[in-house]
Amino acid sequence: MEPLPEVERTVDLPADTDEVWERVVNGDFAEEWLGVRIQPRKGGEVSVPGREMIGTVEEVDPGRSITWTWREIDGDPSQVVIEIEPIEDGSRVRVIERLLEYRIEGTPPLFLSAAA
Repeated sequence: MEPLPEVERTVDLPADTDEVWERVVNGDFAEEWLGVRIQPRKGGEVSVPGREMIGTVEEVDPGRSITWTWREIDGDPSQVVIEIEPIEDGSRVRVIERLLEYRIEGTPPLFLSAAA
């Protein structure tokens, strides 16, 4: 099986990691760059204004990284990881988005009809 597609982008910013983290989790950076709003806690909602998305925060390492999965109602799921690390002149932000395998597990629902 071939690995699923993945996109990675990195940007260096002239700001300390605390400032960058605040902008990511409070919406400015994430909304400007990725078009998303994030509730920065495990299980928090990830939304895209004007689009029907299903998104949930999976992991948060405050000040360092946040990971979520999301998909459009009829789209393929993907996982996004934003990592922030200090560099000499500020912070490096790395965003990785990888397509996830879509599968349905478990027993299908049962439908009961009334006896005639």
